[in-house]
Amino acid sequence: MAATRVTFGLGLLPHYPPDHFVRLVQRAEARGFDCIWVPDERFYRECYAYLTLCAMNTTRVRMGPCVTDPYTRHPALTAMAMATVDEASDGRAVLGIGAGASGMEALGIPRTKPAVALREAVALIRSLWRGEEVTVEGEVISFTKGRLNFTAREDIPIYIAGRGPRILELAGEIADGVIVGALASPPTLGYAMAHIEKGRRRRAEPGPAQEIVLWLHTAIGPAAAAARDAVRRIVVGVLISSLPVLDELGVALPADLRERLGHITYGVESKEMIEAAALVPDDVLVHFTMAGDGAFCRDRVDALARAGVTHVAVLPWLVPGQSIEDFVDVFADELIAPR
Repeated sequence: MAATRVTFGLGLLPHYPPDHFVRLVQRAEARGFDCIWVPDERFYRECYAYLTLCAMNTTRVRMGPCVTDPYTRHPALTAMAMATVDEASDGRAVLGIGAGASGMEALGIPRTKPAVALREAVALIRSLWRGEEVTVEGEVISFTKGRLNFTAREDIPIYIAGRGPRILELAGEIADGVIVGALASPPTLGYAMAHIEKGRRRRAEPGPAQEIVLWLHTAIGPAAAAARDAVRRIVVGVLISSLPVLDELGVALPADLRERLGHITYGVESKEMIEAAALVPDDVLVHFTMAGDGAFCRDRVDALARAGVTHVAVLPWLVPGQSIEDFVDVFADELIAPR
């Protein structure tokens, strides 16, 4: 397969103070990043407030949550928030939405019928952006005689994020773009692309080509071992949310790690995740991350482009002694500038 042209996005967890976040998004824009993605992760600073900061302090980059969900925020409120960000940014907003995991247990919210919830949420959001008064009594989502009180752009792009087969197929069927959740090796990405294509075959109309975004946990530095260690903990979180499909992905885990994963609550700072990280072998990391020096990362991106990825959204994991500003500069120097 011929390589596609790849653009790059920067994922920034909203744990930076507002003034620091503004400096980071301006730096990323200046260094050639195409998009700023802010995870709607509990319980950090509010992602839509930070997306608005991005909108008001940049001129070119696109921006959106990567990702929000239809449970912790009602889709009507998401429609309202995204239309506001789109207006503030002069039409640069992109909605990333998935089934979610963060904060569900703490909030006491059940994650019911995720593929159904996403289908219903996307339909409601699009109807509200069209200016319609909407009543929905779905299997998961309900809404009664509501509409937006301002005019929204009707065609704000909606990208559905997932790793499971039903959600990837749904994304292929109804979304403007797909966010593949950290599946970065030939077998895992191949699995994702096959399910996306299956969904595409169900589309009512062919439509324009979908953007294929890879949400990629990334560490870049001269010492490969340090880069791999930087992403090891987050891979535990990826494995927890991927347990139902690990066999289909073709990812083999040590028995002690697999047994432990079933008893860990998702949370990147949890003690259990930190302890489990030591059990993740290097040959598992490669399925879900990009971690190495510049040459290694360039080779990985080239392979991803040949597999059909059009946008790599990197979530930085820092090697010892590296600041987030260092990461932005090194990544830009090694991967954006040469392209």
